[in-house]
Amino acid sequence: MASSPRTCGRVETVTYHSPALETSRIGASPDRRVLLYLPPGYDHCDDRYPVVYLLHGYGGDAEHPIVDSRDRFVGRYSTLFRVFFRSVFRRVVTFEMLDEQISSGALPPFIVAQPDGSMHRPHIHGGTEPGGDLKMKGSMYYDSEGTGNFGLAVFRDAVDHLDACYRTVADRAHRAVIGGSMGGYGALLAGILHPDRFSAVAALSPSICGLDIVDITLYVPFLRWVYGKEGARRAGREDRSDILDTCDMIFSPDRPLVPTIERDETGNSVRMDQVARANWATADAGNLVMTHPAAFRDVAVRISCEERDEFGFAGPDLRFAAVLSERGIPHELHIFRSNVAARISAHSVGIALEVLSGLRFCLERIG
Repeated sequence: MASSPRTCGRVETVTYHSPALETSRIGASPDRRVLLYLPPGYDHCDDRYPVVYLLHGYGGDAEHPIVDSRDRFVGRYSTLFRVFFRSVFRRVVTFEMLDEQISSGALPPFIVAQPDGSMHRPHIHGGTEPGGDLKMKGSMYYDSEGTGNFGLAVFRDAVDHLDACYRTVADRAHRAVIGGSMGGYGALLAGILHPDRFSAVAALSPSICGLDIVDITLYVPFLRWVYGKEGARRAGREDRSDILDTCDMIFSPDRPLVPTIERDETGNSVRMDQVARANWATADAGNLVMTHPAAFRDVAVRISCEERDEFGFAGPDLRFAAVLSERGIPHELHIFRSNVAARISAHSVGIALEVLSGLRFCLERIG
């Protein structure tokens, strides 16, 4: 007896207009994109669905999301690389995996919205993604006088557009935000600044403050396969330089910090402009919690990070969790070790390994 064909979800790219970006100081287009996944059955019923907003990391955009099709994901990496690290690739969440999880009942039907968080300004050193595409500066999902209201563009304008045009359950009880790295910071911003719009947040290896990477030595292990050891070190220096440049644009546009940093013979900072430093510190997620009394009100929070994250985010994430504890804000903290992740990239693979756990955490609250 032939089995019935498996029902698949639908993926499409949506363009919406963001009033929040109409006055962007860097001329960012207010016409933004969202990569949208609609679950199996969406086209054959009148049901409404909860929505998980999935925020990509620095360098990504709607074409380089956290969750993608299996074919597009495979196309970014060589066959040798995929075979050597096949245990990781089997766990990467794809649209096909979501179809399987929903069709089997392992996850409830839901919509995934992956909005574009890029400023569409190129990496200052011409850095590229694994597939060769030029990296773009990320917005940090932050409302900045220097760059534009990229937070409102996502947390207000994208949400309002999708609620108007798709069968969402249009209330906070059925919305969640998950993000990795820069997107993890964005997810925290959603819970801190917009608890009236979201009821669950999962931050995967989130950045907490730009100051945390001023003195790191960024080395991504898998890049030695691409560039060799010295090339990987150079790529790390250039990526750190680009991110710090972006932080100046966003957090202290009229008094940049980076040109004032003086370093010792080991490369560590010894002096910097204290006013500019204070501007950066204002955007520290922990500081924002302390200055926003409604932060995470009735919002479920989960934070995860591989403890050897090459950006050093495990320490800041622990510091941030301590702030939540001090403020009496319930949360889950998952600092873990994965030797496979550490051999490739404790940061990027650490995020990939936690996407499904983050989805389950959020869907238990909004599904």
